[in-house]
Amino acid sequence: MSKLETILQEEVLAEIQQLMSEAEAEAQKVVAAAKEKAEAVLSAQQRKLEARKKAELHRAESAAELAVTTARVEAKGQVIAQIRAKVEERLERLKDSQEYPKLLERLAAEASKAVGGAEAVIVHPDDAERLQSWATQQDVKLETSEDVRLGVVAVAKGGKTRVANTLTDRLERAWETLSAKVAQTLWP
Repeated sequence: MSKLETILQEEVLAEIQQLMSEAEAEAQKVVAAAKEKAEAVLSAQQRKLEARKKAELHRAESAAELAVTTARVEAKGQVIAQIRAKVEERLERLKDSQEYPKLLERLAAEASKAVGGAEAVIVHPDDAERLQSWATQQDVKLETSEDVRLGVVAVAKGGKTRVANTLTDRLERAWETLSAKVAQTLWP
């Protein structure tokens, strides 16, 4: 998992820095505008508006802090979303790797074991040929479905139990933990 974190960190570090600097620049503009407004009020009625100036400046700083905080949260959310999109993109590219047929076999074996011996294994039509030999060796019926991507669904004998074992399902289950680790790595 640390290899994935390292790769992701390298790819998005530049984007993070750009988003964060844009957020800081926007916050500085908000503070500068608020200070100008406060100074104009001060010059018109110095003594009467001293209390108002302080209140306005405090509100402006609070607004700027809120703007910075909001921008940071949005930037972090965008970065995490970009990271997830890149991870999903890389998972899709696995289909073209030489290791993918063996990965499919491992996913099928895990799913078959989880259902206590599969009667059938369902794969995407593009993956049927890659898993045919395994299915024949295991004496498991091989079915296809456009709905299964990057993995398999094992069907238990009798068809009542099904176990999905796909890379996208695994990513979905692990995403909360993974995204938290990525966030800790990028924003300690």
